[in-house]
Amino acid sequence: MSLNVVDKVGDVKIYGEGLLGGKGEGLVKINECKIPQAHKLRTRILTTNFYDRFLEQGRTFGDEEQNTFAQILERLGKIPISVRSSATNEACISAGGRDTVHAGENTSFMLPNNHPQFSVRFNQFLKAVYYIYNDFINNQPSDSQEKMAIVINPIPGVFEDTRAGPVYYPLVSGVANSFFPYALKNQNPEEGFARVAFGHGYATVLDDFPVVSMATVKNPIPVHLLGKGQRFFYSLDMSRNQDLQGYELETMKKLNVNFAHSPTKQKMGERKGYVTFKNLVHDDLYGFRSGLREIMEVISSQISSHFLIEFVFNLHREGEKEEKGTFHVVQLTELPERKFEPIVIPKDWKEEYLSIRSLQGHGVKRGIKYALVVSPFVYTKDQHDKVRRQIAESNRQMKAEDDNFILIVPGRLGTKNRDWGIQADYRDVDRASAIFEYGVDIAGRADPVPEKDVSEGGGIYGSHFLYMIQGGEDEKEKRLKTRIYGTQGTHFFTNLMSHNVIYGYIDPIRDKIDPWFFKTMDKNEAVGVLEFPQPVSVYADSLNQTCTVGKEKG
Repeated sequence: MSLNVVDKVGDVKIYGEGLLGGKGEGLVKINECKIPQAHKLRTRILTTNFYDRFLEQGRTFGDEEQNTFAQILERLGKIPISVRSSATNEACISAGGRDTVHAGENTSFMLPNNHPQFSVRFNQFLKAVYYIYNDFINNQPSDSQEKMAIVINPIPGVFEDTRAGPVYYPLVSGVANSFFPYALKNQNPEEGFARVAFGHGYATVLDDFPVVSMATVKNPIPVHLLGKGQRFFYSLDMSRNQDLQGYELETMKKLNVNFAHSPTKQKMGERKGYVTFKNLVHDDLYGFRSGLREIMEVISSQISSHFLIEFVFNLHREGEKEEKGTFHVVQLTELPERKFEPIVIPKDWKEEYLSIRSLQGHGVKRGIKYALVVSPFVYTKDQHDKVRRQIAESNRQMKAEDDNFILIVPGRLGTKNRDWGIQADYRDVDRASAIFEYGVDIAGRADPVPEKDVSEGGGIYGSHFLYMIQGGEDEKEKRLKTRIYGTQGTHFFTNLMSHNVIYGYIDPIRDKIDPWFFKTMDKNEAVGVLEFPQPVSVYADSLNQTCTVGKEKG
């Protein structure tokens, strides 16, 4: 391989003449963009040339590749680094020429990179690249044209020697969308949405524990109305500096926020053992809220009107000067812009199966033959793994037959917390034209179970949808009683939004659901694949929050 190295704006170096992948393309654009509030992130990109060579050499690395890796690692120095997947199908246009976004489907690693011996650090780095390539290959269909690039960055953050050992983490990580499609009526969807967390960014893109929402970025709802705040955080375990087994989170440590340095938490906003972000979000301390807003406005005007960013925010002091806040944009994903055309939902159906009033997604989808149903009356947490496999297998069968289906599940789909619902990757449900969460908890109640203190056990099962209105006679009062449950901004939701999957919540008291979905299931099985007597259509109007599934007349 004849190696070509290209220097780009903002200390970005591109190795090889291949493609940059989604993350690589996004970071090049961010570094070329003049954003007053954001510092440029040092970036090294291994193009898809390295991936091609890896395949040609039987999934091994040649001397030339290893020498390049060693040079990059040596020049970055002994600092924590991210080694991230940058697949071609993470961007809007894939290598296969299709309009696509696949967020969070590939493995990435955060490395301490602090071992005193360079050979040990290099071996861990080499394994990270190997596992990223190998995992990607194993998850691609046989006819896939997609390829993998690698993005390497220093991790901006702080080091702390905690009671749980030495850790490293950004003070704030966040994910922000430029458009807020599930805004309330008195909110402007163009003001965007952000999901912010204390510590490492896994807390923002996974659905593992509650973090803090900014709905909207410009005019956020008061944080005290959004729950207690954040109780746990992710940090890089600096003692995990020698080996890798291939599990993405193996170098991360999940800790109670009590382990973090108290003055640091107080700057963010803290109350009764929870990080609230009140100081940053509502008081605009260190220019956090205004800075994030300006970053998003600049990206919108110079790069793309619809996008998602991942960012970190840290504090620094130069000599005796006042402490200041620093943003780094660590990822940019350009999203397809959706047209919200008027939807006329038929009033008279030949057969109406489902009608709801809480959803995201917009449009009409026809010719759906099947419903995949997870019974809320049979499903229990101990069946989780089996049910997850059954959903993925049914999806594979639908894909092979070029069929689509609607999916009905209890609790929150896509979460990693089994107390909340069922974990699923988007690729395991990508033939679903519409997904509906059935809002009952284990006890059969229609409303979410109040979240308990984690030390008491328990948790939420059925806090399922984007937001729920907890009473109120007018829009102003409803807005103040909104509870954000934190699914927005996760990788799973990014994929649903980007592919315009209709996603709704069934309130069993207020909405209509035909008992046919459950009467035709095997009463001893949690999962059933049902065939409609005739293909159905899904009409979804997100502007008026109305969605109907049924067989049209004629």
